[in-house]
Amino acid sequence: MKLKLGILDQSPTIKGGSSLQALKNSIDLAIFADETGFHSIIYSEHHGVEAYGSSSPEILSAVLLSKTKRIKVGTGGIMMKNYSAYKIAEWAKMLGSLYPDRFILGLGKAPGGLKDAVSALNNHRPVILSSQETKLEEIIQYITERKGIYDGLIAQPTDVVRLPEILWLGSGIQSAREAAKHGVGYSYADFMRNSQALESTETYLREFDRSQYSPALSLQVAVAVSVAEDLKSARYNAYGMAYQFLQARHIQAPEALLPTETIEKRILGTENEEEFFKILDHIILDTPGNISGRLREKAEEYHTDELLLLCNMYRETDRLDTYKSIILAH
Repeated sequence: MKLKLGILDQSPTIKGGSSLQALKNSIDLAIFADETGFHSIIYSEHHGVEAYGSSSPEILSAVLLSKTKRIKVGTGGIMMKNYSAYKIAEWAKMLGSLYPDRFILGLGKAPGGLKDAVSALNNHRPVILSSQETKLEEIIQYITERKGIYDGLIAQPTDVVRLPEILWLGSGIQSAREAAKHGVGYSYADFMRNSQALESTETYLREFDRSQYSPALSLQVAVAVSVAEDLKSARYNAYGMAYQFLQARHIQAPEALLPTETIEKRILGTENEEEFFKILDHIILDTPGNISGRLREKAEEYHTDELLLLCNMYRETDRLDTYKSIILAH
């Protein structure tokens, strides 16, 4: 089975670095991914945290679509509760029309930031906690130019020949069921794995409705990875990423990536030590010679041929070496 390998790029910042440098790194990574054969590169959305440099994946996607030739580029994902369905549909149709078959509209239900950021994004008004599935339905109506809430309202550009690919992001059964119901792709966050992992993806594969948005199901699994010449280095390089996952689990704003030595001093001997190392053990850690087999095992576990690779590291060279090792092994 030939795997479709993509990159989930969060534009990670490092302690003492800058968000601008993180964005420049994202541009360099996309050009590298385009030239070396990666299938896709997807940009996440975060607000009000120092850990990640990009707050606007749709803008980053537009920039990188113009700088690359063949790779699929998209959002992973737009945090829907902060924006109108109409506006999302407008710019998605525009990017999908200008770059046919290359733009991916990834949509998520998470807030994309902590309380103050979400409040600011919503003009200081309480966030309406209505069903995000309803907003997905509206977006599909605008993109496909079917009658919606506002009779006769169009979302430019009209008469789109090839519709943009849509991915519904999630980590639970409900999200999988929603994606299947509406005939859109499903992206499961394995790096946030919970007890519903396989049940979630199996639900999507079993219930997918080919009569809806797209007749072709698309199951994407996002995994965290670290590759180095020896396992000890691969493990050490992943400390910063694991520590950010730990902070997110505790509903804390993740810090910029820290050196391994700093994290060890913070973690060892504390009440968070056991949880930290469980998170670290869930990251795929391996050497260039073995990584291809490990990724195939993960794909077979989920019955998919598409993996999205997340790799955040304190040293950008280590992050690039991980992606280089994977694509060379592939």
